[in-house]
Amino acid sequence: MGAKMDSEQIEAILDKLAPSAALKPTTLRRSKRVVLDDTVGDENTRRMFVNGIQEESQFAAMTPEKLATRFTQGLQLFDYENMTDVSRLAHWKASSSKPGNPIENALDDDPETFWQSDGSQPHQIEVYFSKRMSIVQLMLYFSLIADESYTPRFVCIYAGHSPSDALFYKTLEVRNVNGWVSLTFEDSRPHDKLLKCQYLRFVFPANHENGKDTHLRGIRVFAPSKKLSMASTELIQCFGHGSKLMSECSLR
Repeated sequence: MGAKMDSEQIEAILDKLAPSAALKPTTLRRSKRVVLDDTVGDENTRRMFVNGIQEESQFAAMTPEKLATRFTQGLQLFDYENMTDVSRLAHWKASSSKPGNPIENALDDDPETFWQSDGSQPHQIEVYFSKRMSIVQLMLYFSLIADESYTPRFVCIYAGHSPSDALFYKTLEVRNVNGWVSLTFEDSRPHDKLLKCQYLRFVFPANHENGKDTHLRGIRVFAPSKKLSMASTELIQCFGHGSKLMSECSLR
């Protein structure tokens, strides 16, 4: 583990990933960086914490069993009636993976499994869909208690039609989170609240405690149910959300 980076070094890294001079303001001029702390939660971020705000007593008494319950309960709280999980319709590619900890682990429903990077920073995950998608929500699971120095401190999100034209969307600063985080898109398209893209990139430039490799236990991509064809829905139901086959093929 190297020397601890100071705030100026971290800002320099983030500016290389998303140059402040090149950023265009969104329609609602929402900040390009969102600070996440589910023990505080202000008006702007409280709704992002699927598992709710952690009381101080809850945080102090958190156990591995309670963390696993938060993971599972968070999955059950997703709005499956109006949204469809399309994560398995994409091809997922990680910049590196430690043997036994592939990116598929972040797509299953097991709180004990996770993707772990195995290389130099920044780490990244790329998501390729076979066609342009209307994305209504992104979900990511973080646990500073479980993953400690493997917990990403920042997540930079990009979207586009391909890797070559993907544009920076937002940076998540994960200060203290033990649960699912929901990201929606009112700031980019307030009229329909959709992110329309065929490609996503998640970049992890730095971890807590200056950790080298990153853990990610859960990530999901949701589309509006009415936008998904019957054939797509039946395919997802047929193979299930945990199917390895669905992660290796895309719907044409």
